[in-house]
Parts: sequence; structure tokens; C-alpha cells
Amino acid sequence: MKKISLIVFIITGLLITFGSTQSWAGEVDILVNKLVEKGVLSHSDAQQLLDEMQKEGVRQEAEIKEVATEAAKEEIKTSGLKLPTWADKIDFYGDLRLRHDTQWIDQKKPGKDTDKYNRNRERFRLRLGMKAKTTETTEVGVRIASGSGYQNTTNQSCDGHARGKQIWIDRAYASWKATDYLKITGGKQKNPLFTTPLVWDPDVNPEGVSETLKFDITERVGLFANLGQYFVEELSTNTDPTLLAFQLGTAIKPADTMKFEFGVTYYNFLDLDDIEYDDLTDKTEFIGYNNKHSQQMVFKSDGELLNKFECWELAAKLKVKDVLPVPFSIYANYIVNTAADIDELIDKGAVFPNSDPADLEAYGSDDRDTGWLVGLSLGNKKKKGDWYAKYHYQELEDYAFPAVFVDSDFHGGGTNNKGHYMQLRYYLMDNIQARASGFLTKREDDSKDGKKDEDRIQLDLVFTF
Repeated sequence: MKKISLIVFIITGLLITFGSTQSWAGEVDILVNKLVEKGVLSHSDAQQLLDEMQKEGVRQEAEIKEVATEAAKEEIKTSGLKLPTWADKIDFYGDLRLRHDTQWIDQKKPGKDTDKYNRNRERFRLRLGMKAKTTETTEVGVRIASGSGYQNTTNQSCDGHARGKQIWIDRAYASWKATDYLKITGGKQKNPLFTTPLVWDPDVNPEGVSETLKFDITERVGLFANLGQYFVEELSTNTDPTLLAFQLGTAIKPADTMKFEFGVTYYNFLDLDDIEYDDLTDKTEFIGYNNKHSQQMVFKSDGELLNKFECWELAAKLKVKDVLPVPFSIYANYIVNTAADIDELIDKGAVFPNSDPADLEAYGSDDRDTGWLVGLSLGNKKKKGDWYAKYHYQELEDYAFPAVFVDSDFHGGGTNNKGHYMQLRYYLMDNIQARASGFLTKREDDSKDGKKDEDRIQLDLVFTF
């Protein structure tokens, strides 16, 4: 054993002096074979020696790598190389959603035969975002997303024989936390309002300026206010239509396990009458989208838009934890457009292509100006093994809120709908979800546009990063 240890020591010294164990592996075999031939080593001693050399080689390689790593670290440290300070302030994030989407549609338009058909689509949504803390009180954010460019969806269908898909600017904003209770944001931004999909599709990112205020009156009672000054359209010759939003609410914690939120919001869409008559078949325009999604846009003989939106919204949510095995919430929403007046549309409206005010007589004296939603949710949305379920029922009349902003999935988008929505999520991993969503919907009133029943199922895999 001493003889073998001595030989291992001598050979190892040669390897350290002249090269690595990998480059000298063949030479070691030759040397050991010579020692066997000369009778210095037996065959069993030779095999033991080779085994010892292999172990020593692995140890030597590990030591060399460790020394090289430490040397590289020391080189970076002594050279003064380091990441710029702004790099530590940037947060990158994103998500990818893969979706199967099936719709079952049964409709009958006035004077036409019943039309039943199914629609199947494979779709995806990709979003990539970045937030940067430019100072202690300011933040700049950018997010790009897939889709067709519509304000209330980022879905992209798999079609066009594998053509390239488009990417859009989904958010681009700067915010300033002026005080502990006031934040001001400008640009294309996340909707700050306390609301539900009855009024705003979650994909809508309004453009303009907003102010968010939060005050804690006591440890259990707080007040919040959200103000928004948003742009609707940019007109080359007239005043630009805008939206002024004013929201006041409260957050109350009656107990450690319970939180109740309530908000009142007033929406005033200004200068819509400066939008003159144009081709109502263009769904990319405010009036064209609304007209195609259950809201007949009506104009005077001089081309001035008659439709008005001055809306009041009530929203409430109760969250409860540590009572059931999982948290649950109950939420509700109500909207009314106090400026909707179908009689005025009929009396003052002129006949334009795709916009005949006489069609509205089918509604009688009903202004079609309200909507409501009630729902509940149950479960967690945090980590692997969590599950989450939610359900709501809603009814939304034609002119309760501009169709261009409401949920694009419920009843195919737009207003004049009612029905059920349900969703179940399961977290396969912390950042991977499986989702199943279902819709059972129909027209809230089919007296003007006829029957349309639409059921829908969406199966998703969602990856967040």
C-alpha cells in the first residue's frame, strides 16, 4: 500500500507540473503497464493504482475549477466591473396563454332563417413587460402584447397558414408617487378603477392621466379615490372626445378575516357629438365598434352623433378568509346611463346607412340604459396545488355603457346580453395554471335584433414568468 501511495504521489506531482489529468490519461496507462512488465507492480496492484489515480484526477480537476472560479471573481472585483445601478431597478415580467376556444351559436335575425353553427379556434396571448424605478418616487412601465389591436382583447388566433403575428404597445406609462397617499400616472396605463368586467374588459388599458388617492382613517377604515381624464378619439377638425371618470370608495375591515370594499363612479363622455357620421362598418372606430356590437349609433341630418353616455356605477366586494378552508369573495356591480334616451334618438335621428332610428321603436319607451352583475369566487391563486373558482351572472342592456370597452368574450362582446360565466383554475406549478371557462349567454332583449344564444368554452394553459 505504501508503494502504491508513493507511486500515486510521484505521478500526481508530474501531472500538476506538466498538465491536466485529461491530457496525461493515456501516458499514465502506458507508465503503469511498463511497471507491471518490469515486475515492479502486480496486476492487482496496477488496477488499484489506476483506481487511485482516477479518484485523484477528479479531485484535482475540481480544485482547478474552484481556483479558476475564485480567480475570475477576484479579477472582476479588482477590475472594477459591475452592473450599472439602473439595472437593479428594472423588473421584467410576462405571460403566455395557450387557448382552445369553442362557440356554439344559435341565432335568428328578423326576417331570416335560424342559423346554427359552431366555431373552433386555437389561440394564444403573449405579453412581455418591463417596469423601472427611475427614482424613489417615479416609475416607467412598458408592456407589449399580441392580438389584433383591439382595445379589449389581446388574443391572437392561429390562422393565416403560419404567417407572422403582430405585437402591439399594450402599456406605456410613467407614474409619480407625489405623497404617501397620492399617485399620478400618465400614458397608456392599467385601469385603476374598482370595477368588474360588466363595465370594463380587463384587457382595456385607458390612455390619458389618472390620479389615485388612498387614506387610512383608522386601522380598519380607509378611503380611496380614483380620477381619470382619458382620450376616446383624436379628431382633426373638432374637439377631441374624452372620458372624465370620478370614483370615490371605502375599504373597511370589520375583522382580521374580513374586508369590504365599496365604490361609486361617475363617467362623463364629453364631446361625442363632435364625432361626425362615417362608415359604421369600420369596427376599429369608436362608433363603428359600438354600432356592430348592439349599440345603434344614430345621427342628426347634419351628421352629428346623438348617442350620449353619462353613467353611474356602483361596485361592492366582500372578501373573507380563515372561515372556510379557502378564502372566498362575493361581489356585485350596477351601471346606469342617465343620458340614454331612445325617444330622442328616434325623434331627432336621420336615416343613414346601417343606422335607421326607426329600428329602435321595437324597444318601445325602454331606454335600455342599465346593467347589473353578481358573483362569487372561492380558492387561492398563489402556488402549486392551489385551485380557484369563480362564477357570476349578469344582464347588460344596449346603452348602459359603451360597447367598445366591455368584456369581449361574454356573448361575443358588446352589450344587450345576459347569462352565466364560470371559471375553474388549478395551479400545476407555481407559475403554470390550467383553466377552464364557460359561458351560457343570450340576448337580454331580442325584440330589435332577433334571437342570439351563445354558449362558449375556453380551455387554457397559462405560463407566467
